[in-house]
Amino acid sequence: RAEMAYESSGGYGRDYDDVYDDGVGIPSSQQDASSYDPSYVPDAVRTFVVILYRHIREKNVYEIHQMYEGSFQKLSERMFRETPWPAVEAIAPFVDNDHVFCLLYQEMWFRHLYARLSPTPRQRVDSWDNYCSLFQVVLHGVVNMQLPNQWLWDMIDEFIYQFQSFCQYRAKLKSKTEHEIALLKQFDQ
Repeated sequence: RAEMAYESSGGYGRDYDDVYDDGVGIPSSQQDASSYDPSYVPDAVRTFVVILYRHIREKNVYEIHQMYEGSFQKLSERMFRETPWPAVEAIAPFVDNDHVFCLLYQEMWFRHLYARLSPTPRQRVDSWDNYCSLFQVVLHGVVNMQLPNQWLWDMIDEFIYQFQSFCQYRAKLKSKTEHEIALLKQFDQ
């Protein structure tokens, strides 16, 4: 249904956001943080991911920018105010398990987590590892894509912010449990 709405609109434009009606395809429990299911992918999210993936493959920088700056923010506000987006493992089948796209999705996933929720120590490390993997691909892999300058800037800015945030988190040992301190020691190795 959403894919057809996109196709009939002739592209992204203003009609694309009409695909995302408030609450369509989202059970009320998904909006409740206590019953969050990371494997549940609402129809609007599936459509967003599939179309973003297509635009990335087609190197359509304008459309990628519109989706990154507009649609991702709107979906986050409407569907994921108090919960993370669906896990990357849940959306991977919709994008042919594309490794680079999954790294990009996780980059947005973690940024959303940092902006709206409180990441766990494990999530902080996983986010850092995702940035390292993403930069490894960009610096040393064969990259056959183009991303908007804003997204590239945001990645670098967030990478630096998360490093600073983790250093500050790690430095406040008085408020940490023994388990958290043990995890921090493990992550330092």
